Amino acid sequence: MTLKDKVATALLSDVGRMRNNNEDAVEQDGDLGLLVLADGMGGYNAGEIASGIATTTVLDVVRREWKELKRGEVDTASGHSVEALLLRKAVESAHQTIYQVAQSQPQCAGMGTTIVTCLMHDDRMSIAYVGDSRLYRYRDGRLEQITRDHSLLEELVARGHYTREDAQRLVRKNIVTRALGVEPDVTVDLIEDMVEVGDIVLIASDGLTDMISDEKISLTLGKLADNLDSAAEELIRLANEAGGKDNVSVVLARADASFARGRRWYERLMEWF
Repeated sequence: MTLKDKVATALLSDVGRMRNNNEDAVEQDGDLGLLVLADGMGGYNAGEIASGIATTTVLDVVRREWKELKRGEVDTASGHSVEALLLRKAVESAHQTIYQVAQSQPQCAGMGTTIVTCLMHDDRMSIAYVGDSRLYRYRDGRLEQITRDHSLLEELVARGHYTREDAQRLVRKNIVTRALGVEPDVTVDLIEDMVEVGDIVLIASDGLTDMISDEKISLTLGKLADNLDSAAEELIRLANEAGGKDNVSVVLARADASFARGRRWYERLMEWF
């Protein structure tokens, strides 16, 4: 089943106002409902290489294994859908490739990238991510951050060392605690949630979220919900207007119709409890 007539999308990436090259990468496969965003890091053009490897590898792995996937099944050991586990496999494959290139090519030493992947299926979304790029859901006028940053700031808040307000004032925002390609191994976080008709999914690099508030993002999505291309352009304009200190990328997806396939995922999951 293709999702092109069920889910509207818009992808946009901009170099910003203070960088010479764009180390972000965004990709999609509209037929599969697959969205990918990566924010690279590293010297020279290595960050651009890492993010490009990440997005390309994820698309390649998911496309290669999609036809053989027993879609709609639930893995009893983890409780995750097989679609989510495929995303994790794809992200882990990207990590290994980036790590091997970084180790073997001196000009790429130390490179890495964040990644957020989202696969929309059976009226739900499966998410696999590493790093501090974010996925939000806009529903009924309310913006909710679905992912939790893999960052020093978030770790210190979670451990009770700082209040969120103090951490945002005292801790550098852009220190990530996890990224693809940096260490030999990486832990990929998985999230699954329902999608309702009218929901808008936003995936963004920190070039957006460091520059403008969630309130501004929410107001923009509310105002331009019917035109995702204009919404993406406006979000990037606002980030650049606020300083544009980093590359800024956004991926938007709006559920325009139900895309359930047979019984819903949560009905299958309930059979195991």
